[in-house]
Amino acid sequence: MAISGLRNRVVLGVTGIAFGVIPLISASPAFATPISTSLTVGPAVLPQVPVSACIDTTCVATPTLTSVQLTATATVDGSITPVVLTPEVCPNGGLGVAVRVTTTQTLSVTLSADVSGTTPSGSPVDISVGPKTETITAGTPGALISACTD
Repeated sequence: MAISGLRNRVVLGVTGIAFGVIPLISASPAFATPISTSLTVGPAVLPQVPVSACIDTTCVATPTLTSVQLTATATVDGSITPVVLTPEVCPNGGLGVAVRVTTTQTLSVTLSADVSGTTPSGSPVDISVGPKTETITAGTPGALISACTD
């Protein structure tokens, strides 16, 4: 009779462990680990002018710079869909550096930019833009992250 009582305890213990594993197996995508990719372009030489550091239409002005460098970062929540970052020319013939962010299917992407440069006096400048979350659709130009003259 003592052995039979012991078996019931062992079975209950194993059942409790099995139920504890189920939530880990069926974890929600909301808890997926963010995956980031970055691309640095520049430095580009500038003729002592300010630039606009932008993620699409969200921009921050810089002081007058003689050079500029851009690090663009795209973050997705555990997606296996590739996000592609490629160097791009500045829009409207502007001077500076830019990165195009595209994907192979519709995806929500958190974008950020770190812009560094040098003022005419030689002082370093570091400016951050974002984070900004955008939905990027396959087959579209995607998002533009830039540090360009107007």
